[in-house]
Amino acid sequence: MLLQEEMLDCYKNMTMKIRNRKILINNLTIQASVGVYEHEKQNKQKIIINVELLLSDDSEPKQDNLESTQDYSQFRKCLIDIIQSQHFQLLEILVEKIHSTLMVNSYVIGAKVKISKPNIFNDCEVAYELSNI
Repeated sequence: MLLQEEMLDCYKNMTMKIRNRKILINNLTIQASVGVYEHEKQNKQKIIINVELLLSDDSEPKQDNLESTQDYSQFRKCLIDIIQSQHFQLLEILVEKIHSTLMVNSYVIGAKVKISKPNIFNDCEVAYELSNI
């Protein structure tokens, strides 16, 4: 019985030390040129982007200033720049481009990118998600 209690205490100590640092960008709504149909190529449509970034431990700020942390606006700008850069036929390719670009940041160790197209159908929203976290 003592061994079980020691193992439980050890587990509690380990889990209490584990801290995940994440940046979340939720519900960024933007007009995008995406789709395979002619009307999608001619007219931009609303998409909604959700991003979750898992950050390395060394990204934790040591001081209370912007220079010592990862600025959220850099990631938001990255999303907008990619979306506005060209027409994407497939949502999957757009999501992959965003995901791979975010992963270039040395402090990002994992990312989840989800883009939905809320107005394609009258009865549902469609989305595509790519994650390595």
